[in-house]
Amino acid sequence: MAGIWKTWLVGVLIGIPTIAAAADYTHGGSSDNGSATIWLKSNVNTRWADLHYSINSGAQQNVRMAANATTARYEYRLTATTGNQVNYWFTYNNGPAAYDTPRFNYVVGSTTTPLPEGPVHTIPGKVEAEAWLSMSGVQTEDTTDGGGKNVGWIDAGDWMDYRLNVASAGTYLLDFRVASLGGNGAFQLRSASGATLATMTVPNTGGWQNWTTVRTSVALPAGQQTLRLYATGAGWNLNWINLLAAGSNGNEIPVGNQVMTLQIKNATSGAYGDNQVYWSVIGYHPITRQLSWVDRQGNLIPASVNDNQASNHLVKNGQSYANYFHKLSDLNWVSLPRIDSGRMFLSLGSPMYIKINTAADGRTGFAGPDLGNPTDPNQDVYFEWVEFTIDQYGYHGNSTRVDQFGFPIRTRLVGKDGYDRTLGETASRESLLSAFESQVPPEFQKLVKRPYRIVAPGKAGFGHGGRYSNYFDRYVDQVWETYRNRDLVFTAEAGTFRGRVIGNDFVFSKDGGPQNLYIRGKPTTEAILEGSGNLASGNPLELVVQAQITAAFNRHLLVSIDPANWSNASYYYQQGPANYFARFWHQYSIDGLAYGFCYDDVRNHSSLLEHPNPKALVVTAGW
Repeated sequence: MAGIWKTWLVGVLIGIPTIAAAADYTHGGSSDNGSATIWLKSNVNTRWADLHYSINSGAQQNVRMAANATTARYEYRLTATTGNQVNYWFTYNNGPAAYDTPRFNYVVGSTTTPLPEGPVHTIPGKVEAEAWLSMSGVQTEDTTDGGGKNVGWIDAGDWMDYRLNVASAGTYLLDFRVASLGGNGAFQLRSASGATLATMTVPNTGGWQNWTTVRTSVALPAGQQTLRLYATGAGWNLNWINLLAAGSNGNEIPVGNQVMTLQIKNATSGAYGDNQVYWSVIGYHPITRQLSWVDRQGNLIPASVNDNQASNHLVKNGQSYANYFHKLSDLNWVSLPRIDSGRMFLSLGSPMYIKINTAADGRTGFAGPDLGNPTDPNQDVYFEWVEFTIDQYGYHGNSTRVDQFGFPIRTRLVGKDGYDRTLGETASRESLLSAFESQVPPEFQKLVKRPYRIVAPGKAGFGHGGRYSNYFDRYVDQVWETYRNRDLVFTAEAGTFRGRVIGNDFVFSKDGGPQNLYIRGKPTTEAILEGSGNLASGNPLELVVQAQITAAFNRHLLVSIDPANWSNASYYYQQGPANYFARFWHQYSIDGLAYGFCYDDVRNHSSLLEHPNPKALVVTAGW
C-alpha cells in the first residue's frame, strides 16, 4: 500500500515499542555454577534495557538489566541449572524510541549462539510474506491472491527477516509474488552478514491486488540462516516467496514469465569457476527497434551511449565500455522476451568490451568484437556468441564459427511439445586446436592464434592484401570460363535459376524469366569467404543467387559437381580450393552441422535451431 496510509498508522500507534533491527544489537547467554547470564550489547544510542524471561515453562519475569562497564553490555544473572531452557527477549531504547526484539532461547550449559524463536522455513519451499522472523515498518492485509494475508505498506527502509533451513547448498530460484500501483518498488535480498545477494525491481501491475511474479536466483549454503528482504523503493505489496532448487544438479530448466528460458551452463571442467563465466544479451526491441539489453528479470532495457560511463562501466586501454554482463555465479538463467537480432555473448575469465555508439542515422548501436582489428580490446578475451531472434513465429538461432573459434559451445533447444535437440562441439578445446593444426592444409593452419582462438580465414591471411588473398582466383577464372560457353542451372527454394557469364558478369534468370539477376564481376577470395562485395549486393533475388554461388565456391561445387547434388554434403570439400576452415567445424560438430561461413545455411547445413513454441535454450560453455 502507499506510504501515506502507514504514516497515519504510525501516528495512531505512537508510544508502542516497535520491532528491533537485528543490526542494533548482539546478544547471548553464558553459564557457570548453577547460574546463567543473559546479555545484550547495543550498537545504538541505548541508555536502558529490560529483560523478559522465563525458565522452561515457568512464569515470565521482567527486570531492568544492569550496565557492565567492563564488557560494555547490559547483563542479568539468574539462577538456572545445566539443561534448563531460558526463553527471553529484550526491550531497549534507541534515543527516545523503544524497541522489542524477537524471542530467543538459551539452553544453560550450551555454547551455541541462541537462535530467535519463530518460524523456520524448509527450503526448497514456499514462504508466506507475513511469516517473518522479525520486521520493521510493514503491515498485513487480506489478499485476493488466493486468500490469506499479504504484506503491504512497504516503504524504502522497511525490511523483513526470514529464517530458512536450506536442505543442501546450491543455486536456488526465488519467485517473489508482488503487486504495485506505482511501479517504483525495489528491494534487495541480503544475507545475515548484510551482503546483497540480489537486487529486484517491482513493476507497475496496475493495482494493489493485481499480482505478478518476478524471479531471480541466488547461491545459498546448507543449513539454518536468516535472509533479509530490504525495501529500497516504496509502494508495493508482497504475498509470498517461493524458493526452488535450480542448477544444483544440472538437470532442471527453470521457467519464467517471458517467452522462453535462456540457461547458461559451465562445462569447463574446473578451468573457470562460475564467477569467471560472463554472459549478456543485446538486441533490438521488436516494436521500438531500439537497441536494448536484457536485465536479470528479462526486461529489455534501452541501451545508451551514457552506459559507457555508467557506475559499473568497464575500462581497458584508457577506453570506457558499457557493462551489460552477468556472472554465472550471480545469475545462471533469464526468461527472454521477444527480441530481434539478439546476441548472447559468452566469455571466460573476463567480460567482453562492448562500446555503445550512435550511428550516422542517429540510432543507437554497438561495436562488438572485431578480430580484423589488432587493437580490438577483445583480442585477449576468450569469447563466443549465439545469434537469435524470438518473434511471433518462435525461436530462430544458431551458434557460429563465421568469425572465430574461442572455445567449444553447445546449444540445446527445448520445445514445449517435447522437441529437444542439441548442436555444437563435444570435444575439448585443446583437442580441437591440435586437430585443426594437424588436419587442415598449411595455409589454414596459420589461422590458429594461440592461446586465444582460431580465426576465420577472411580475418587473417585470406583477406584483402593478405598472403593468401588470391587463394580462389584460379578457381574463379575456371568457373567464369566454364559458364561463358554453357549454362549453370540450379534449383533452390526460391525457384530454378539459369545463368551464364556475359562479358565479366554472371547473369541469371529465374524460372525462365528475363536475364536480370547479376553477380557483377569476378568475386575476390575475401568476398567468397566473407560473403561480401559483389556476392552481397543487389535486390532480394540477386541475393538468393549470390548466396547459392557463395556456398558453392566455399564447398568447391561449381565446376565438377552436378547441381542436382548440391544439397548432398558428401560432395562438399572433396577438391580444392575450398574453405577447409568450414569443413573442419562440420567434421567436429554434432550431426555435421556448423556455421563455418556466412552462407553455410544454404541447403540446410548450418547449426540453425528453430521451433515455433520454444521452452528453453540451454547454452553450455566447454573447455
